[in-house]
Amino acid sequence: MRSRGLIAALAVMCAVPLTACQSANTVIADYNETGTTGYDTSTVQADPAVRALVPESVSADGNLTIGSNLYWAPAEFQQGGTPVGYEIDMMGAVAHRMGLELSVENAEFDSILPAIPTKYEAGASSFTITSEREANFNMIQFYFGGIAWATQTGDPTGFDPADICGRSVGVQTGTVEDDEVAETAKSCDVQPDIQRYDSQEAVTQALAGGKIEAMSADSPVIEYAISKTGGALATVGEVTDAAPFGVVVAKDDPAMTGAVQAALQSLMDDGTLRQIFAAWGISDNVAEQAVVNPEVAG
Repeated sequence: MRSRGLIAALAVMCAVPLTACQSANTVIADYNETGTTGYDTSTVQADPAVRALVPESVSADGNLTIGSNLYWAPAEFQQGGTPVGYEIDMMGAVAHRMGLELSVENAEFDSILPAIPTKYEAGASSFTITSEREANFNMIQFYFGGIAWATQTGDPTGFDPADICGRSVGVQTGTVEDDEVAETAKSCDVQPDIQRYDSQEAVTQALAGGKIEAMSADSPVIEYAISKTGGALATVGEVTDAAPFGVVVAKDDPAMTGAVQAALQSLMDDGTLRQIFAAWGISDNVAEQAVVNPEVAG
């Protein structure tokens, strides 16, 4: 659940040392370069009804241009410099339903929304739908995620997500989970050892290597981490604070909003969206209705 600025450049300094303070980019490359191949969006056909809704200003160049911060596996990240992930595949399918090709521009997370629609025709970067964002943009829901926890398989230290006091936990800098553990720590007599990393992949490696007892991240991120570590990690506790994720378009562009909504609904109706998520090891919480600006708590 991406709320405030992540360090999109992911430069050479780690938040906490790994072996010899590897760069976050190196960690990501080691973690993500092999394995999941995703969904073949070339099989997705255009829908004439959807195509008719696309504004000429968008269709003129034949591309749907989106902004995304490509450091958030399995939603959006890079393999060999190529944008991949379930949200990238989803937006590729959205583009094809529109009769377009997808163009992905990697950007700092905080810079994406202000650049819609002048630079990007849509934003797709695991944006949690909030009332504040809905006040300024149109957000079309496609997935529901929440806060989840993982430990090494078997929970060797008996970690309880309801009581992090005095425990060592890891989070990615700038996430909702970062804020959550910091807020929880305020009530602890014995402070937790909160280890913050510039990339989720670094957090996962720290847990697998025993540097921390547990990690907190979005539920799909936890699912992906478990699949990538070959059973070394397992979930602990329940998913909390579930919220919808949405594709972002300009508030004053009903035509583009309608086109994105129609494309997503088409992918939901024929099962393609579920297939895309399944290709990334995620089977639950895929939306069935592409609601624009759904009612949310905060």
